[in-house]
Amino acid sequence: MKTNGIEMTHKNSTEVKSPSAATNNAGDADDDGFDSLLSAVGFGLWQIPCIFMVIIVALVLPVNLVGVSLLSPPVPFRCFADPTHALHRDPSDNSTWFNDACLSVDDVVGVEGTAADDQTATNSTLPLEVHATGMVSCPYVQYDTSIFTSSIFTQFHLPCERTNLLASYQISYNIGGMFGSTIGGHIGDRFGRLTVVKIGGVLNCVGTVLMLLAPSYTLVLVARLILGATTMGSLIAAWNMALESTPARNRSLVGMLMGTPYSSFIIVFATVGYFIRDWQTLFLISASPVFVLIPFTFFVDESPRWLLQQGRGKKGLKIMEKAMAKNKAKLQESLSSIIDKILQTNGSNVSNNEREEMVCLEHIHDGGKQMWQYLKNPGMRVILICTPIIWFLHSLLYLGVAINANNFTSTNPFLYVGLTGVMDGASILLATPLTTCLGRKVLVGGGLLLSGVLLLVDLLVPIDYYWIKWILVMTGFFLCAGSFQVNYIYAPELFPTAARNRGTAFVNMIGSVGFLCAPLITTILARYTWWAASVIFGCSGIVASLLVPLLPETNNKPMPETLKDVERRWRASRGGRKKMAGSDNTGFISGDKTMI
Repeated sequence: MKTNGIEMTHKNSTEVKSPSAATNNAGDADDDGFDSLLSAVGFGLWQIPCIFMVIIVALVLPVNLVGVSLLSPPVPFRCFADPTHALHRDPSDNSTWFNDACLSVDDVVGVEGTAADDQTATNSTLPLEVHATGMVSCPYVQYDTSIFTSSIFTQFHLPCERTNLLASYQISYNIGGMFGSTIGGHIGDRFGRLTVVKIGGVLNCVGTVLMLLAPSYTLVLVARLILGATTMGSLIAAWNMALESTPARNRSLVGMLMGTPYSSFIIVFATVGYFIRDWQTLFLISASPVFVLIPFTFFVDESPRWLLQQGRGKKGLKIMEKAMAKNKAKLQESLSSIIDKILQTNGSNVSNNEREEMVCLEHIHDGGKQMWQYLKNPGMRVILICTPIIWFLHSLLYLGVAINANNFTSTNPFLYVGLTGVMDGASILLATPLTTCLGRKVLVGGGLLLSGVLLLVDLLVPIDYYWIKWILVMTGFFLCAGSFQVNYIYAPELFPTAARNRGTAFVNMIGSVGFLCAPLITTILARYTWWAASVIFGCSGIVASLLVPLLPETNNKPMPETLKDVERRWRASRGGRKKMAGSDNTGFISGDKTMI
């Protein structure tokens, strides 16, 4: 069988005619039929628009997810009770002038014309570069603009008692991501993956405009909530669409390479940020790809796998005919006959209990009952317990290192952000061929373990050997980023089609909790304990790596359609190759529907 412009041989034609049958290959023992059809259709022009849609969503991730280092960095400042004191500044001595010291009550009381007492003071009446804040501990402030001419920190005045509010900039985005993952997951499984992307694209444009025009920090946080919800919801739906439409043999390559645009745009973001030091201009340029997303969605087809799982055979048939025409594929049996057999197989493979379960999936308020049904099955129980914990710790480690630029280097955050992009991209390119031969578990578990160890070793290196510290941190991030990309392929392969979008959304939501905790560590905790960040992030990687061996391997295997498929795969992974060729596999091939 050829990969593009496929001509089915007799052997492959038999596989498509009997989509429920498994091949003799142990890795394909659970073939659900649709994967056989996808294998016949091949990978070509039909999948390209869907992949480009993923890329468009991924391009706006850097500015929102790791952009805090260049958009809202804490900059050196000096507080004044009397704004005229700022006139005595020596422009050549920034190191002693900007002392980051807040004023005590005694410093402010008795001084006439302070911003805390005189609310009529405006920036237009003050000396150049001096701003009235209305804060007791810093009535007037002057910022060091030698590195950043404008940032969220300076525009909305976040020094002194408002410093802790700085963490809410990243936290609000991650909270939005949690809601977007949950709600988008339900919408995606109920109404389709493409619907989520379209709704998310429109709302993301609204959040982008609000972010740029927000007159207060409160509205900035509201905009961040919208951006987090819409970006993560759209990304999960688009990502699942791409993987569900890709043949099993191409899934590793496609899933890994779809992460490279994100890595590349981190480098672009850091480069643009080096030349444009105004946060609003930098944000507009970096977030602009979202305005292309809406018109582009009209060139993308809904996931045919999801359509067939929903019983919408006519629409699924129409899309697959289009896929065959674009990929120049040929089948010896009519496509409509193959689709009918897949629909019949999907229906016959579902027991009465599973039908009741799938009815539960249609209603959001039955989520607790659905979860209980899953937890009763040992294979799914392991996935539902271990995978969220791994994602939480992995996300905490990944984002924690990525946004730690201002703690690691105060003079060159652009280089730090740019290098994280380089490490991220290089790790994906290296892991892409390795994930095919080594599998998901080795790369995810090994990457987490080694990155955690390197971050702990960094604590033992004296600060004078800064170049060693750079190597350790960047190598740790390299390993973490590569395994993180593999996780985005791994998670959708663990869940059945009936709940894949929600399953992926669930673990992504837990990952967003990790994202949420990261800025609390880098922005607040690191101010009081210098070693806290490295210890927490390092231990997170080590603990997560210990849970990975409990999950089944999914490399080069068909995606499960039902809960029964998940359980078969789990039992096969527990029993090894010998059991995979044993009675369980034989019962599946013979069509024994009573087996779970």
